[in-house]
Amino acid sequence: MPEEQNIEVIQVKAQKRLQDIRDVSVAVTLVDGEQIERQQIKDTTQLAALAPNVKSSKVAGEGTTPSFNIRGIGMFDYNTSTISPIAIYADDVVSGGANFLDSNLFDIQRVEILRGPQGSLFGRNTTGGAILISSRLPEMEFDGYAGLSLAEHDYQRAQAAVNLPLGEQTAARLAINHLDYDYSMQNLAPNGQDGGMRQDSLRLLVSSEWDNFSVLLKLYSEDWRGAPKPIYSAGILKNPVSGERCLPADVGSRRCVDSFGFAPATDDFWQTEADTADKRHDTDSWGTSLQWQWQLNQIWSLKSITAYKDLQRFHSFDSDGPGNFIEGSLGSDSEFFSQELSLSREGEYSFWQMGLFYLQEQLLQDSDLDLFRDFRAIPSLAANAAQFFYHNKLDNRSLSAYSQVDYYLNPQWILTAGLRFTDESTEYHAVSDLDVEGAFIPSLWDIKGEVEDAEWSGKLALVQKMSAQTSLYYSYSRGYKSGGYNGGYSTSAEQAADSEYAPERLNAWEVGARFYLPDWNMNLDMAAFWYRYQDQQVFVNQTTGLSPYHVLKNAGDSRIHGVELSLAYTPFSQLMLDFNLGYLPKAELGEYREGDIYVAGTQLPFTSKWNFSGLMQYEMNLAGGRMLAQLGFDYQSSFFFDQNENPYLEQPGYSIWHGRLAYQPNEAWELALWGKNLFNREYHELRFDSIAALSAVTELRGEARQLGVEVTYHF
Repeated sequence: MPEEQNIEVIQVKAQKRLQDIRDVSVAVTLVDGEQIERQQIKDTTQLAALAPNVKSSKVAGEGTTPSFNIRGIGMFDYNTSTISPIAIYADDVVSGGANFLDSNLFDIQRVEILRGPQGSLFGRNTTGGAILISSRLPEMEFDGYAGLSLAEHDYQRAQAAVNLPLGEQTAARLAINHLDYDYSMQNLAPNGQDGGMRQDSLRLLVSSEWDNFSVLLKLYSEDWRGAPKPIYSAGILKNPVSGERCLPADVGSRRCVDSFGFAPATDDFWQTEADTADKRHDTDSWGTSLQWQWQLNQIWSLKSITAYKDLQRFHSFDSDGPGNFIEGSLGSDSEFFSQELSLSREGEYSFWQMGLFYLQEQLLQDSDLDLFRDFRAIPSLAANAAQFFYHNKLDNRSLSAYSQVDYYLNPQWILTAGLRFTDESTEYHAVSDLDVEGAFIPSLWDIKGEVEDAEWSGKLALVQKMSAQTSLYYSYSRGYKSGGYNGGYSTSAEQAADSEYAPERLNAWEVGARFYLPDWNMNLDMAAFWYRYQDQQVFVNQTTGLSPYHVLKNAGDSRIHGVELSLAYTPFSQLMLDFNLGYLPKAELGEYREGDIYVAGTQLPFTSKWNFSGLMQYEMNLAGGRMLAQLGFDYQSSFFFDQNENPYLEQPGYSIWHGRLAYQPNEAWELALWGKNLFNREYHELRFDSIAALSAVTELRGEARQLGVEVTYHF
């Protein structure tokens, strides 16, 4: 390969191997594990503030399936059968179904956030992008650390890791993480829970390396127990008799009531009344993976990744505040197996990767939806109450073959060409029982079916190396996400039968530039992109009937374009500044019509036009030790939580600030003060349309300010 000058090199694994970022035609943000620890980033859903045009949410609360959105592409759907267009790869193993998207981040080496379709090298459904998480690997010397953090809202975190040399070629690393905390929401209802979670995680890595062969074994386990965050049921009526509605700005205050005349007892944003006495959350999961790599000779290398994961989850929820009108549970049992085999060839002027990927995942859903239970005590209304029990089985299979080559045409130009063929299928068996006043109806519907499709995806790109410090790239990518079955909360056989959805396809054009300015000690990355969607899959909320009905549908040919900028600047050795800017002037939903639903040209759900984030870090010598100060923010402009641009479901723009002040008296100890949401900003994680049923908006409100302390010891 061409010789590089001796300059600062930032290496990324955006193409499944370590490369200088200036040789890569992918928009990628690299975050090291130390930054994740310092910013108190708890899990994968809190990574959004680190990269431009990235958004994430718990959607239906802690422990439910999260939502990720990159450049307007995402899946704002709490359904456990959802396959996100954003894939997460933890130590080279793809996340799979929605249940596996949310995991705690501890003892992490690095995270890479890839923006844009990854249609050739990476496995399944990466229409929007991929998040690559790398754990800290075992080392051949005994060391480790232990840390304890305490904060408001009864927050406790204990974590530790230790390296254990097991021989000349083998070492192990054991890491544990314990979290116990309450939510900032205070539930004023009698016997109502404020909610909280205890999460215990363990990871064991064992690695062995010989001259031309290496093995990495991973075992992990997670155990979560707790109660869901109480929702806030915000009435929208100024007068329930006349039906006059409140202004959107007044919703959530005592000036507005729901259909039953309920209004909150207080205007305190973090106080609510919700019947959550019997609500709970339980998750048990574990998994293992085995990687081996064989350097056949100086040119050829063979790699295998085998993985198995298992998860059982139960989450019950309340959507109506103090009453019993819309409640239910999400129960799931997921099993996952994947196998990837890849062969690579490194020549003097090229690098060629090719491989086979297989995935098999089974999801058993055992959920319920309980509607208007309080009506059962009123004879004239009892016939309106119903409880649906869902017993769904989905078997997902994915098989693909891929190949990508990077060819150095000359010292200034690198050509990348990749192609992937994917064959996927979803077999489903949907069964529902119905309990109504005076009767239980088994197998109200019993539906079987299969969705199959196969598609080519790929990439063609050029990297132009203007100098050792500057490169440009020009890229075309073809993204693809298969169809499937949305095993959600249907209330009729017709709805259940209408829950299939077709594949989506994305044509993405992108240009980017990377500059290293040594005189300024500055790295500057920029990108501009144009997306043309075909049959985009969008979570559609039917808002006209009393019963909730939410489906995943192909909503037409959407259009997205935008720009991004990332800046890392070190004006002097003690001060580091990072800034990210994302701008989406157009993120427009295609035309969709079905029954009473018609949308066209609206803003894509959960998509902001602007987002900014920044971080300042300052270090100084003090009293024989080191002082580290950090202050950062994340700003999102306004967005909507549904496809209709309903003003009652709008989240106004907001910014969240965080900070940390730490002192290291020596290399072993660190004492720190930290804070999140420093200015106590009020914002929502979810606003859901319950207007037809309750004349209310169901809200999950974000976390209030939290201040904490931590101590860490390295040995």
